[in-house]
Amino acid sequence: MKQRCKKADGQGLVEYALILVLVAVVVIAILTILGPQVGNVFSRVVNGLGVASSSGGGGGSASSATVTSISALRGGADVGVNVTVSANTNVTITDSQSGQSVSVGCNTACSVTLTAVGSDAGTVTATADGGSSMSANYPSQ
Repeated sequence: MKQRCKKADGQGLVEYALILVLVAVVVIAILTILGPQVGNVFSRVVNGLGVASSSGGGGGSASSATVTSISALRGGADVGVNVTVSANTNVTITDSQSGQSVSVGCNTACSVTLTAVGSDAGTVTATADGGSSMSANYPSQ
């Protein structure tokens, strides 16, 4: 009878361990999927705090401009990128797949087409002159 109770106790511990492993796997999967979006939120918060401290020092609009949104749409081998910023500034758009980098002046919004980026999925990152940046993914061809 005592053997039976010990086996049941061990079984309970194994069940708890399996539940913990399952929860850990689910959390890792969620963080993998939502990681870039969470990173963008933190970047916006940090950039917002930096804007508040630099605007008191008399910084110009270009240094306090932040990237507020970015979208990337694939059209064949090309990728169209739409960027909005909080103020008139220069924005550098960089593609992870092809390594292309394009600088453009944005007056609250601008669009750029990156040509021949390749057929795989990738990420474009827009960085404003003040250091604010945001990324967007695009699918494979």
